[in-house]
Amino acid sequence: MKKVFLAIAMVLGVSQAHAYTAPAWACNLNFKGTASGIKVILGNYQYNGKGTLACMSPTGQTAEYPVTVTMKAKPFSPQIALGKMELTGQAAEIALFDSNPESILGTYYVAQAQGAILGGVGVITATRIDLPTIALKVSFQFAKGFGVNLGVNRMEIALDQDRN
Repeated sequence: MKKVFLAIAMVLGVSQAHAYTAPAWACNLNFKGTASGIKVILGNYQYNGKGTLACMSPTGQTAEYPVTVTMKAKPFSPQIALGKMELTGQAAEIALFDSNPESILGTYYVAQAQGAILGGVGVITATRIDLPTIALKVSFQFAKGFGVNLGVNRMEIALDQDRN
């Protein structure tokens, strides 16, 4: 009888460990943070923010993670940016061939444009190809402050260790 209970416990434990498995995930990222700096091809301009990543699979599974979002281009890269803006936005993402929503975390390559004189808007498109996963993210933001940002960048989405 002990062996039967042990076998059932092992099966339940394995099924819980792999609770998030589906062939594709659709995710929504709400975020808020600050972008600042000066850069005309050469310089420093970066974004630091926090948000929540909420995902759903076609089979109805859901997952939610507190995350940090950072963007920082290399010191010499195709970007024209200056000023300081608070960006609040929402991004939609589709990840194909991905069996785990945590795989959506990671580094993305981003094309972005934001502008604000007291208030403004911005758009980001991001892609990540980490075979077999292919992810596409499109974001719309509201900006507060003064600044402009146009260029290519890297974005990192990571679990927020402070809010876990």
